[in-house]
Amino acid sequence: MKRIARPLGLLALFLCVHGLGLGLGLQQAAAEPVPARAPLQGAPTAAPVRFLVVASQESILSASVAGRFAKVPVQLGDSVRAGQVLAAFDCAEIQARRDAARAEAEAARVQYEAKMKLQGLQSAAEVEVELAAANVNKAQSQIRIFDAQLAQCAFVAPFAGKVARVHVKVGQGVNPGAPVVELVGSGPLKARMNVPSQWLAWLKPGERLEGTVDETGGACGLKVTRVAGRVDAVSQTVEIETELASASGQVLPGMSGQVRAPVRR
Repeated sequence: MKRIARPLGLLALFLCVHGLGLGLGLQQAAAEPVPARAPLQGAPTAAPVRFLVVASQESILSASVAGRFAKVPVQLGDSVRAGQVLAAFDCAEIQARRDAARAEAEAARVQYEAKMKLQGLQSAAEVEVELAAANVNKAQSQIRIFDAQLAQCAFVAPFAGKVARVHVKVGQGVNPGAPVVELVGSGPLKARMNVPSQWLAWLKPGERLEGTVDETGGACGLKVTRVAGRVDAVSQTVEIETELASASGQVLPGMSGQVRAPVRR
């Protein structure tokens, strides 16, 4: 009986000590102050919208016929005026054919006038006069064909601007459809972007936005000029076009940046 009482006493002593330690731990934990929760911040601001700077006018002049270049007088970055020749094929053969066609047209005209005089003298039939007139028209049509081919030999700037890229060199041959010169207009720059469709609640033509150009880090002012007529169903965005009203530093077509919705929105 004494053997059984001794283990029971040790067990009671262990439980008493363990319970005392647990109680002290709970009291210490209760005494420690609970750190205050950080105040909730306001709603996160909308993510910035990316935009791309584009020229008001852009054009890639390409070859409509096969040919070999005789001259390329412009270089990268040159300023050009509207109507200036940027490149030209070697069209000596077409020019020679045109000269021959003009000579044939002159001969046909002389023959027609002679037939008209002979008809007045009743020495030429009506059919002879009509055939002579048809020959004149045919020769003149040949001249117009060669004129059209000569017009395709020269690549003329459709508007004033700057040369963005030259794809060819003197003596190089190209096939139809090959790019020759890329030209950007010298007019005001534009910026295009896809904005969240929620912006349509306040976004209208004439609205002004503030943005930043990535390449220069400078601020720029954008004025909304056009808003697309539909919303993209997948991305829930709408394309808009803006005019670059103001900018710090030089801004060129192809640069990009970001813009945010005004704070008041």
